[in-house]
Amino acid sequence: MLNHYPFHILEPAEALVKIQSSEHGQRIFLSPCDQPIKQVRIAWRFDTSFMTQVLADTWGVALADLEWRSLPLEHAAQWYFAAYDGTHTHCFGVKTGCNSFCSWEITDEGVTLCCDVRNGGEGVLLTDTLLCAETVYYKSVDGQTPYAACQTFCQMMCDKSSYPDRPIYGFNTWYYTYGNITKASVLEDARLCARLASRVGADAPRPFMVIDDGWNRNRGGGYNGGPFVPTDDFGDMAEVARQIREIGCEPGIWVRPLVVLEDLCPDIPAECYSENQDYPDRGKVLDPTTEGTQRYIRELISGLVKSGYRLIKHDFTCPDLMGLDFLAPNVTRDGWHWHDKSKTNAQVCKELYTLIQEAAEGAYVIGCNIYNHLAAGIHDIVRSGCDTSGEHWHITRDYGVNTLAFRTYQNRAFFMTDPDCAAFTKHVPIELNMQFSELIAMSDQAFFISAAPDVLTQSDEERLMELFRRIVQGGSDLEPLDWMERRVPKAFYADGQTRQYEWDE
Repeated sequence: MLNHYPFHILEPAEALVKIQSSEHGQRIFLSPCDQPIKQVRIAWRFDTSFMTQVLADTWGVALADLEWRSLPLEHAAQWYFAAYDGTHTHCFGVKTGCNSFCSWEITDEGVTLCCDVRNGGEGVLLTDTLLCAETVYYKSVDGQTPYAACQTFCQMMCDKSSYPDRPIYGFNTWYYTYGNITKASVLEDARLCARLASRVGADAPRPFMVIDDGWNRNRGGGYNGGPFVPTDDFGDMAEVARQIREIGCEPGIWVRPLVVLEDLCPDIPAECYSENQDYPDRGKVLDPTTEGTQRYIRELISGLVKSGYRLIKHDFTCPDLMGLDFLAPNVTRDGWHWHDKSKTNAQVCKELYTLIQEAAEGAYVIGCNIYNHLAAGIHDIVRSGCDTSGEHWHITRDYGVNTLAFRTYQNRAFFMTDPDCAAFTKHVPIELNMQFSELIAMSDQAFFISAAPDVLTQSDEERLMELFRRIVQGGSDLEPLDWMERRVPKAFYADGQTRQYEWDE
């Protein structure tokens, strides 16, 4: 569609922007100049009255804010949006891996694409021509549901998807311990995880036992960054990994790569610290455009892999890169820049994710709290929503079930999506989390649970054993059926039948 409508370059000067037609849209190039540039804005003029309902994406993790809405939207759609006209679904977006933070404004007169090319909170000083973004448009074929149209559109947006060649499932320590873990508790969790996987078959890949936040001695008072040194209780983390593997699980571990306690890192030069510091009393944020930061991250990730961890979960790079307002429509605050002023924020993000992936040396990587559109084609697994909860069911309903319904169409089109854990504790209804688990297992996504000791009955364990077996079997076209009417859908189609759920306690 966009190729057929007139467009107007709103900023910067028209001479700096080049538009080139592509198969499904247009490539937008920005030439270097002597002045810093913050954004490129292009408007296409056409009647948008056909857009009766609109589904907009968001920068990073979903925050219970994904749903079909009528126009006007509260703020610009981030990365892409789908519009329904009553018969067909029209999808507008940019290809994954773009070099700018892209958002779409929708008015009665047309759509405007904003390519945020800032370096930090200031204009970028380009040294080479930049491909800001490549637009993509798709209109559903006759009879195609809006959900199926979104699946097709995600495949069109991603030229190089990356996802594991095995099922990703297992146990995570966070949602019943919230960091209060010991070596003994982790090994006991591993035994439970191995028992739940006892029916997957002798030749099936092992489940992962992911040690989440809590293994590092440098935490407390709201701080959970580096340097990452195990507590005295955990001791040698390579030995912990060995014991997990001996029990029957693959070891995984959590890490936060961009925040450190400066006093404990004398080898990190001052230039390695970001100008964008939102944690004055809780460590300092690193600038990933510096060699010292890159060396620290490379050694951190590769060291964990060499200690035997086959899954690395890295966390918090969104707020650590952009500041605590990282999900706001403007991405980050004004008035700061990276050490390397020639790169856009999107380029900085992509280079950081690539560094972590390469340092993992063949281990699987889960990106948690990252910019999903920029991680596609780099990471195999990406958390699609904000944290679920082992304390309040409504958080799991809003962040887990909503995210699963409105982000699963990205699964295996961008990467393998991870809708986060089903948490089995005394504070949340086991049956509702069991239903959440069933949906995840049927959707062919990553499937992790947390379970407090002595909470699961024998019957509960039997059901989870079958769900572990189901996730290993793989394959299903899970589709929410009432997602255009409900923010938390109750009707889903999977395994050839319609299933109804009730999510209220």
